[in-house]
Amino acid sequence: MKKAIWLVLIGLLIISMLLVSCKSSTDKIRVATDATWAPFEYMDNNNNIIGFDIDVMTAIAEKQNLNIEFVNVAWDPLLAGMAQGTYDCAISSITITEDRKKAMLFSDPYFVAGQMIIVAKDNTAITSFDTLTGTVGAQLGTTGEMEAQNAANVTVKSYDEIGLAFQDLMNGQINAIICDSPVAQNYVKKNQDKLKIVGDMLSSENYGIAVAKGKTDLLNKINAGITAIKAEGLIEELSAKWLQ
Repeated sequence: MKKAIWLVLIGLLIISMLLVSCKSSTDKIRVATDATWAPFEYMDNNNNIIGFDIDVMTAIAEKQNLNIEFVNVAWDPLLAGMAQGTYDCAISSITITEDRKKAMLFSDPYFVAGQMIIVAKDNTAITSFDTLTGTVGAQLGTTGEMEAQNAANVTVKSYDEIGLAFQDLMNGQINAIICDSPVAQNYVKKNQDKLKIVGDMLSSENYGIAVAKGKTDLLNKINAGITAIKAEGLIEELSAKWLQ
């Protein structure tokens, strides 16, 4: 009898372990993104989140059998949510910085970008960082805003969404914008009669996928996925799809 009871208990334990294992592979992973940063993450006409980053994260999830759900979050709440563990991870053109590393983990880099200056097409006064003058727009809490704050003799105007800054620039309400190179190039490409990029790239920055502290297992899976898609040349394929 005792032997039978022990066999039953062992069987229940095995079933329990299997259920936990199945649960861990199907748990929904909440991926935060600020879908206002075309062509990396933005909303299409059907309110779907699309873009370079979305395809990258989707490919990583497929490689690592991760069940992901994208959550559209404004930039500041996204960073705060990652620091608080509200989201499992985030992919949103996030530059890896030492300051951000204090609040969250980061994957291996998957893309290199930099800051660029954008002005109105007819602006001849601003030709470089050293000639910046007037009001310079940037998105709040970004490395673009940090660069703008380093400029002398300018007033920095911070925006919740970078698109609002571009609207003001094209309406003549600010003199320049500093933002990430893919975003700058995307807006100029779509508004070649109104905008232009001036000067050299101001920085070289690595984008990484942010992961909530304590989730090292997820971080390891994401890094393995990045390694796999890089080996397949998928980053180059997605660059050709979204950035050219």
